[in-house]
Amino acid sequence: MNIKILSRDLGLEPGFTFKIQKCPLTHDYYVHSHDFSELVVILEGSATHIIEGREYPVSAGQVFLIHGDISHGYKDVQNIQYVNVMFHPDQLLQLPELRLLPGFQALFYIEPFYRKERYYQGMLTLNGQQLGEATRLLDQILEEYETQPEGFRLMIRTYFTALIGMLSRSYQRNNGQTENKAMRIAETVTYLEEHFLQPITLQELADRAYLSKRQFLRVFSRNYHTTPMDFVIRKRLDYSCTLLRNPGLSISRVAMESGFRDQNYYARQFKNSFHCTPSEYREKQL
Repeated sequence: MNIKILSRDLGLEPGFTFKIQKCPLTHDYYVHSHDFSELVVILEGSATHIIEGREYPVSAGQVFLIHGDISHGYKDVQNIQYVNVMFHPDQLLQLPELRLLPGFQALFYIEPFYRKERYYQGMLTLNGQQLGEATRLLDQILEEYETQPEGFRLMIRTYFTALIGMLSRSYQRNNGQTENKAMRIAETVTYLEEHFLQPITLQELADRAYLSKRQFLRVFSRNYHTTPMDFVIRKRLDYSCTLLRNPGLSISRVAMESGFRDQNYYARQFKNSFHCTPSEYREKQL
């Protein structure tokens, strides 16, 4: 039986979906799912983590992310202590710099997909120093959450962003082997984030990830809810919006600088996404 936990059941604020708990677990925990994401850091002990019917051993230092609507629970619990951070990704992970970290892409997007789809052992395991640093940041977040001084939401976002950055770096350092599938795909995605203005093909991306085109398309689409090429087009369109705020650039120059060789194609894609022409968008911004 899978029990669904909703954010409103936890008393989470509509505009600030966030909750943190540090607690011991002395018994098996029922399989459940929720409509928010959950970051788990195991501080002590061990257990078997059940996710979508598959079982994985977890112990001190391990970190994993559970996205919404994914069923999971614990059994064979051995004096485990862990921290749960429950949040909505769109509200707390808005910094574009995070998306340039391969470890972030692997930990927050690729790994959850692989654990759901198959038995995957690439989970992040922190060493003693890394776990100490993560615990310090978690304690700061917990103090802000429990005492709620003035500006606590800002400080939670700040400390949580620092935690995500630290975990992303640790993932890359600890799991950066060439055989790590999640890292290979994550590095391909960060390449895409940085080189979206350049000519790029699906075959090139698949080759970078050491996957077939079909495999890469499947993994990317399931994790990012769009195709790689549509992702590139959207990145180029968003970039063009910045250029359109410069009245000294012609529309054709904006299209070219944004990676579109055909101005008419650019205009069609722009209107499909923003429901106005590039010229109309410029008039609204100036």
